[in-house]
Amino acid sequence: MVDIKVDDYNSFSQALKKFKIECQQSGLTSEIKRHQEYEKPTERRRKKRLKAIRRQRRKMRKLERLRRY
Repeated sequence: MVDIKVDDYNSFSQALKKFKIECQQSGLTSEIKRHQEYEKPTERRRKKRLKAIRRQRRKMRKLERLRRY
């Protein structure tokens, strides 16, 4: 649960900005997006696999850049 206290010194816009950041850091927004509609288990596995492939490619590119120096 995200809890933001608004003082007299903080404006509403600052409190809203802080609330959005706290929600994003706690993973609340991603959880809400994930539950907006049903995702088939095959789609879930496919996304997980693609995410792993992207992560591996990024890691390989980073290693290549480090080897050049």
